[in-house]
Amino acid sequence: MSKSYLAHALEILAEVEATQSHKIAVGAQWIADAIEAGGFAHFFGAGHSHMALEEAFPRNGGLVGLHPLSELALSYYTPVIGNSGIYQMRYFQAVEGLGEIIWKNYRFEKTDCFVIYTNTGVTKVALDIAGFAKAEGIRVIAVTSLKHAEATGTDHKGGKRLHEIADLVIDNCSVVGDAMMEIPGLEDKAGAGSSITSIAITNALSTGAALELARRGCKPMVLPSPYFEGTPEGKTRRARAEARWDECLAEYGRRYARMFVREKA
Repeated sequence: MSKSYLAHALEILAEVEATQSHKIAVGAQWIADAIEAGGFAHFFGAGHSHMALEEAFPRNGGLVGLHPLSELALSYYTPVIGNSGIYQMRYFQAVEGLGEIIWKNYRFEKTDCFVIYTNTGVTKVALDIAGFAKAEGIRVIAVTSLKHAEATGTDHKGGKRLHEIADLVIDNCSVVGDAMMEIPGLEDKAGAGSSITSIAITNALSTGAALELARRGCKPMVLPSPYFEGTPEGKTRRARAEARWDECLAEYGRRYARMFVREKA
């Protein structure tokens, strides 16, 4: 009997823990540096890599100082066909130069850092963003599949895959082509693995950064769950959580506003 999907998922998670823990710890320190400096760790990804951005912030347990650098056209394709379909999303993420248009909307600090996701390592818009960050002297953390990257070249004008651009590379350990499960009678495999490990890596980076900030005496701000109700204790917990959300979002807004302040000529 072939292994189940969950067995495959547990295997690649164990591989990430065994081989990538040190790199995740370094990445968490860089994220803590960016947050302590008053800025952001910017998370960028297109297509299914966008799922990791949603895990960063805002969510219960999310750390203030993580900024999902999100583009609707690169993340909303669940209509599949027709308006905002998957063919359009695939086209947009492969348009070289789109990253420059995204980049020019913001003002990033050199003390910030970027966490960039592309499982294949060759998504052109992600390579654009990584290249601009590197050119500005901003630290770049890659989350990618080295197995897949080694199985492909790149058509990007820079001639590099993400792991060849980044300052720090975290391997999500997914297999070539991402899908893990062989199905009898089918040439193609099913059951992608990169989302499982990329989301786990995102939370490992976030919690590692929170621990590092606490170690430095810089109290991290984390969103608690407000979903308690129906009992006196639940109402008290919800009120406290709502107050913390207000504090966290106010701090997030303060940091976010800095990205749109233009220096006077």
